[in-house]
Amino acid sequence: MSLSREAAPSSRLRHWASRLLLLVACASVVATSKTPTSEDVNSDPYSGRPVTLTTKAPKTRIPVVMRVTASQSPDKPVEAVLQVRVSATWTPADPSEAVSPWLRAMLVTGDLDSGPQAGGVLVAGQPTEMDVQQYLDGHCTLGTSCDWTTNLDLELQPNAAAGEVTVEWTATGQAHVVDTTQTPNDFTVTVSEP
Repeated sequence: MSLSREAAPSSRLRHWASRLLLLVACASVVATSKTPTSEDVNSDPYSGRPVTLTTKAPKTRIPVVMRVTASQSPDKPVEAVLQVRVSATWTPADPSEAVSPWLRAMLVTGDLDSGPQAGGVLVAGQPTEMDVQQYLDGHCTLGTSCDWTTNLDLELQPNAAAGEVTVEWTATGQAHVVDTTQTPNDFTVTVSEP
């Protein structure tokens, strides 16, 4: 994967583009769906432990758990979305280094090798932000809880100039119940690490 500084959109543009994409996707689902759903319930933001990647150790995997619970089960499917915001700061070993590496964030669920991803070119000393989200299937029927484990895979360009990137990340979840317009009692959404 090769990204140039000129080809990479600004982080503000990426932010609004991802929001527009989500809005269009949501609107298309609403426009074509006649299945009733409960109101969306959001989790509190979860800030995970920061990680450091280097050109010698350019990859890491962080498991993220999203859980939906209710005190009284409607025994209906749950649909959910996990969104992770990544903020990465590049520090080259040589401060005069002009070439910037790329960073990729990907959400991988189950036995898959790939999933939704976001990427960007890093600029020395300046945080680069990116958002990536994963739609979680409705194969979980809400008893007392539904759980999904999704891996946040982070990869720094491995053949870049020597240096390190500090990555901070925050995850949020959103869920609703399908085939009912009523939100179950004590319906809560949480995001954490195992």
